[in-house]
Amino acid sequence: MADIKDYGELYTSDILVVGGGMAGLVTAIRAKENDPTLDILVIDKGIIGWNGQATKAGNGIRSTSKHPNGVKNALEYLVHAHTPFLNDQEFLRDYLVYHRDNIDYMKHCGVITSCNEEGEATPLPFIPDALDMGGVSINVCAQLRQMALKLGIRLLSRVNIFELLTNKKGKVIGAIGFDMDHMECKIFHAKAVAMATQGCHFKKIGLEFMGYGTGVGAMYRVGALMRNVEFSTQVDVVFKKTNTPIYGGFNLVYNQKGENVTRKYCGPNPIYEVSTELVMGMQKEIELGNGPLWCDLEHPDEIRAIFGGQGHKLIMRMLDDKMKWEEHVFKKTIRSFGDVGMTPEMTIKMVLQVEPIKVDTDYKTNVEGLWAIGKITGQGCGYFGWTRGDGLGNATTSAIMAAPSMVTYAQTHEMEELDPVQVAALKEKIYAPLHRNSDHKPKEIFDRIERYIFQTDKMIIKTDESIQSCLDEVEEMKKLIPQLTANDPHTLAKCLEAADTVLCLEMVFRAARERKESRGQMYPHYRVEYPNMDNEHGLYWLNLRQGKDGEMEVFKEEIPLWRYPIRPQGYQIPEGHKEEFYVEGNPLAEPFIEAQKAMAAAMQQK
Repeated sequence: MADIKDYGELYTSDILVVGGGMAGLVTAIRAKENDPTLDILVIDKGIIGWNGQATKAGNGIRSTSKHPNGVKNALEYLVHAHTPFLNDQEFLRDYLVYHRDNIDYMKHCGVITSCNEEGEATPLPFIPDALDMGGVSINVCAQLRQMALKLGIRLLSRVNIFELLTNKKGKVIGAIGFDMDHMECKIFHAKAVAMATQGCHFKKIGLEFMGYGTGVGAMYRVGALMRNVEFSTQVDVVFKKTNTPIYGGFNLVYNQKGENVTRKYCGPNPIYEVSTELVMGMQKEIELGNGPLWCDLEHPDEIRAIFGGQGHKLIMRMLDDKMKWEEHVFKKTIRSFGDVGMTPEMTIKMVLQVEPIKVDTDYKTNVEGLWAIGKITGQGCGYFGWTRGDGLGNATTSAIMAAPSMVTYAQTHEMEELDPVQVAALKEKIYAPLHRNSDHKPKEIFDRIERYIFQTDKMIIKTDESIQSCLDEVEEMKKLIPQLTANDPHTLAKCLEAADTVLCLEMVFRAARERKESRGQMYPHYRVEYPNMDNEHGLYWLNLRQGKDGEMEVFKEEIPLWRYPIRPQGYQIPEGHKEEFYVEGNPLAEPFIEAQKAMAAAMQQK
């Protein structure tokens, strides 16, 4: 029998972290601090320290307020905010406790942070005594890289992972991929594996990161559960000409009559996220002939303060490096429009963000030996419905929560043997596009998605017919995947990324077909035939997995609201269950009971 090393270069470690962005680096650092004797290896398809979303998106990092009721207040806000009542509230409470220490831990790791004059994070004004906002340097990953190297963590850049290795019982014991410079096969053997690879972020807005779901696909194929995939489409408003996000611009939408479209469809109070109501309102205005829609830039200081530029010092979280970057972006926008004061056309843009891996409070998946960290768990963890601007906070908190259990696992488990037959089969699968007799390229897949799938009536405002048409298109693309060809590392990676992007699309639309209601904002799920939130029949999680026959399975899981403090109005505990939260002697219930009493007293005074 062939030796493993006959198939590629072999690397061994106690803990393998796939993904060298903020989540992956913090996971490795936290684990190494817990046990300095462990051998920890971090790998990334880019250059570790200068790759990942943290260097490209915002630099805001949120933390739970240290106010005595901070955890309770944040819990209440998040449960009601984006996807009402679909959080795992027990998980979320634990998460918010760890979330308080985000900024302090960044300081500990040598990351340059920004806070207010008292050295504290700035409270978010629209969520009092719940969530605070600080900032980290745009070079946060480079600073974390230095900390990792100081601790003796091994880093390996320019290696792309596409499959996970398992033993005969399905336990994850490694990974396989190739290096992006020479296309040489790389094989990894470990006691514990953490995936911090982002999700599928196919359609980019402005400067945001693009991922292709390869981590999601690899985990799906070894049996990892997915959750809430129907809530995958981030909606935003952008300048039509430049595709640049207008942060806060969802309050500045006007039609050609000079009417504020936001107020017209969403009410008089400012909104903090793009809602389905705004999207539908914008679409209706176009249909009525009141377009094109435009953004009010008549108050340059206010607008520049929103997305960087003159007046940006009003944003306390921004450091000099980030301000310079935002200034650069703003100047590019201005060059495209002319002087501020003009009224540039705006439109709706969407990003497919499939981040569905279901995890427990240790960020373990249902697959033994496998953890998932950071945004790849965005829909599948307790912080489901996280607020805009907390990607960095989520990366830090999930890593802090995951590392101790990974350490314990690595300390108490032996290295298991890799299967040469499995390694050979997966290597053959990965390199298959190099040996096909075809002219089809991965660009065909991405062009079809761009042209057909990414339309408002398919990704946001869904109908039974549009969902089925998207699934039909997915099936056609799946037929094309086995014909894609490559002759270099970049194109080979794109062939494999195309396959996993189509897989993620299939997840989205299969889940969307099953949820027969409308719910949420920022990541809305809207069904024309079912336009209302249905708390009588819709309080469930939709889980998804690869079945034994290889086909995708979607199934419901009841949300145990009888154990949770926050419930929809009129909620009735279902038959077969009893009250488990508001019971005598439960200390967790006391703050919520006191809040209810205070609210009742206030109403009585009115």
